[in-house]
Amino acid sequence: MAAVVDAIGLFSAVLTTISFFQANFPGNAPEGATVRIKAGLAPLGQEGDSLAGSISHIYAFDTRNGYSGQVDGCHIDSGGICDRTVDQAVGGRRAGYISISNENDATCIAWISVKQYDGTTGGAWTGDIGYYCGQDWYNSQEPAGQYKPEQGGGQYIPKCTWLDGDHTNDIQSAALKFNTAAYGENVQDTANSNACAPTIFGPDTGPIAGQPGKRKRNARNRPQWMTEQLIMSNYTSQPAEELCSSSTSWGPDFIGSDGKFCDMASKSLLPLCSVEDVDGCVEVDESQGGGTLTRRVNVARRASSVAHKTYKNISKWGV
Repeated sequence: MAAVVDAIGLFSAVLTTISFFQANFPGNAPEGATVRIKAGLAPLGQEGDSLAGSISHIYAFDTRNGYSGQVDGCHIDSGGICDRTVDQAVGGRRAGYISISNENDATCIAWISVKQYDGTTGGAWTGDIGYYCGQDWYNSQEPAGQYKPEQGGGQYIPKCTWLDGDHTNDIQSAALKFNTAAYGENVQDTANSNACAPTIFGPDTGPIAGQPGKRKRNARNRPQWMTEQLIMSNYTSQPAEELCSSSTSWGPDFIGSDGKFCDMASKSLLPLCSVEDVDGCVEVDESQGGGTLTRRVNVARRASSVAHKTYKNISKWGV
């Protein structure tokens, strides 16, 4: 534990000495936040399978962690960039959280920068965060910023963090989500006593529902059988809100008699569309065997449903 604390402390100390290059930020966004993703560039002769790859989707969430919109990603060559503007329902609303998911060809991400449409401070994430927070990583070759003169100057070259949709070579994460306010335009803005809290990582390529910085420190990982199962209870004594509100509950995702869904990984509560027909409500589709949980979203003023989670098994209690 001491080594982890020391690593985070070192990371915070390093970031206080760095300014992020302004050229790393994309141009103005016409309909929402514009996101720039930079792939790492390995030293010549040491590229191996290449740090290039394909971003699947980019998702924006507002400052309340409400889904705001999404855009398809793009292929990034080693050392290249992917610029995309998220198609937000309300373009001027700040993207409080950005989620990035990768295709099945691994990408090593050196940095991500965000430019807000409303002109407020965007945000910058670097691969060093994944490195210090236990993710798969590699060295990169291109500078992202400059150390301050009082710290001796010189170039800041971040590591890159791997994302891979099919987890080839045991790459653990397929997606990440970060709090744009935590990682500022100047990299020193990211300095705090817990640099890992504002970023969460996900094992699949869908949008990450959880809210960075609000996960409990004693949160426990769930075994595979829990993540693949959904419980639907008809017992009136088992409301989903009670389960989600408890700091000690642990188990599969749950739909209760109160017409609400509890995501047990993030302890977030969402209404069923059949009970409350609002933006962000969820529905369960059991037509393909197992089940798919879809989430109702309004993108560019059009209502649509996006896959939120999939399950191999659905258990129905009290039916």
